[in-house]
Amino acid sequence: MKRGLSSFDIYVIVSELQDLKGSYIDKIYQLTRDELLIRINNKKIRQKEIIFVRNGELLFRTQKKFDVPKKPSTFAMTLRKYLLNGRISEIVQHEFDRIIKFKIAKKEGDYTLVFELFANGNIILLDPDEKIILPLIKQHWAHRTLKSHEVYVSPPSQINPFNLDQEEFIDLLKKSKKDLVRTLAVKANLGGAYAEEICFRADIDKNTQIQELSDESIKKIYVTLKKFLDIFKEKTFRPTFVKKEGKTIDILPIPFQSYAESEFVKIDSFSRGLQEFVDVRKTKKQEKSKHQMKIEKLQRQLLQQRQTMDDFKKKIVQKKIEGDIIYLNFQSCQELLQDITLLLQQKEKEEKIRRINEKDMVKNFDPTSNELIVLLQDDKRKTREVKLDFRKTVSENAENAYRASKKFREKLKGVQEALKNTKNEIKTLEEKDTIKKEKEIKSEKQFWFERFRWFISTGGNIVIAGKDAKSNEQIVKKYLKGGDRYVHADIHGAPSCVVKSMDINDKKTSISEKTLEEACLFAASYSKAWRQFGEAQAYWVLPEQVSKTPQSGEFLPKGAFVIRGKRNYYKCKIEVAVGEIEINDTNKVMGGPLESVKARSDKYVILKSGVTKKSVVASKLSEVFNASTPDIERVLPPGDINIVKTIGFEFK
Repeated sequence: MKRGLSSFDIYVIVSELQDLKGSYIDKIYQLTRDELLIRINNKKIRQKEIIFVRNGELLFRTQKKFDVPKKPSTFAMTLRKYLLNGRISEIVQHEFDRIIKFKIAKKEGDYTLVFELFANGNIILLDPDEKIILPLIKQHWAHRTLKSHEVYVSPPSQINPFNLDQEEFIDLLKKSKKDLVRTLAVKANLGGAYAEEICFRADIDKNTQIQELSDESIKKIYVTLKKFLDIFKEKTFRPTFVKKEGKTIDILPIPFQSYAESEFVKIDSFSRGLQEFVDVRKTKKQEKSKHQMKIEKLQRQLLQQRQTMDDFKKKIVQKKIEGDIIYLNFQSCQELLQDITLLLQQKEKEEKIRRINEKDMVKNFDPTSNELIVLLQDDKRKTREVKLDFRKTVSENAENAYRASKKFREKLKGVQEALKNTKNEIKTLEEKDTIKKEKEIKSEKQFWFERFRWFISTGGNIVIAGKDAKSNEQIVKKYLKGGDRYVHADIHGAPSCVVKSMDINDKKTSISEKTLEEACLFAASYSKAWRQFGEAQAYWVLPEQVSKTPQSGEFLPKGAFVIRGKRNYYKCKIEVAVGEIEINDTNKVMGGPLESVKARSDKYVILKSGVTKKSVVASKLSEVFNASTPDIERVLPPGDINIVKTIGFEFK
């Protein structure tokens, strides 16, 4: 499941968890920094169930068994202290957000466990007064702080599509400057996958710009959305796994019409089906450094500055227009203000206030709150709302509007300067970050065999080959031992190759025929045959058949050896695969025979001799595998290249 949980997914999960109301909290465990288990005595089925939570990512129910830590963490101990034997009284979705709240009743009152299931989410325990007892992570924003003893404040409210009437929906769309699918995903709070489904069901291209949509098309989208939302209101869910090429790639509350090329497999429960994805997690999140956190803080600041800048630009125009409109409607405004001045001088005001509010040009007049909002027409006969100070003259009101416009213009200059400084600061930090990452790449864990050409066979054997005469000599003299095999391509200018009878952890591993065939392919493909032939022969022999002693009267150059006795030949296709593999929790890029790379990698490329410079291919692959260009060049064959096929990725 590549996408995160959407607000619709949370809606379905909460609907399905309602049968847990009245059940009791039995045990709480913290598996990792981000993962929590809550064991519940399910009152209805009289069985124990588990709520599994991965902070910011997943929440599902399961009866699956997990290995739990013997010693509870401080967070788990705190949750146990307040919640054990508590009765679940309520499970709700906060507004239409990715937030689930469990209310747990105890004698002293109702505690609340809040799960914020969005990026940089949190798990927060609240006391009966809605004060934070303990958050999983301390967090601070301009509008809220998540730490002990603070009152819990929810994130800013999101649009709830269930509450949008047609007029509000049309207004929301028409204010957008983005395409249809992004507007529905972000502005209407549908999320990416659901926005695409609405576009598909409405039969309107998702990439259509909002300005290009006709009123009829917008109404069609609204009707489609309402029909779609009715499924959720009526809770007529049909939970479904989405499969592609035999693999489960997603889970949906109902089958999506937009997933036309996928296979749907019906399941009983959405909230239980999510357990299928518990082991399929993204690359392990790394702890953010202070440097990275500073960049993210500045990026948020930059976003706020841009929003402020946009607001100021709108207000500059708005206030200027207000001043113009007041002068345009000078006579009617003056008469209204004179009536109000006379009214304020009298003791009995209620009847006169009512009469003023009945005037066509008055939207609201309330002297107790100092509010006077009038409806004035601009030069295009368009009616606009304008707020007037009824204690000032018409000219003073107009001048106030012009002064406000000028002040916003001055403020805009300050924001623009601040925005420029923020951009420069981000650029400086990102440049430092790039240098730091390059250093980290250089200093990552190195294995002994990386000094040579190498690959790991499908059988697990380490296979090494020389890069030049010196390393050819070293490989045979130092690393060719009893039980190993020596491999060489039947061509001048091929590396000496040794198949070790051990794996990467020095564990003894037998050498199979398949491994020997792979080693011969390796030796041939990394020889001069790469530039000259589509096929070549290579052979293997026993260690005792390899000698540095030449025949009488002959001379052996450095890196060359004499082979005596029978040679075991293989006909080899000149072809190499390069892919990302994992060795003892360390990511490495390996080049070698297709079968050996395929066995260890889901992301690899198949290469043959071609016309593209090696350096160009290395540069492309360095971005794919997040490795330096020199590291990629070291695993590529010796010559120009043709990219035959990519698996698990596409070049941008």
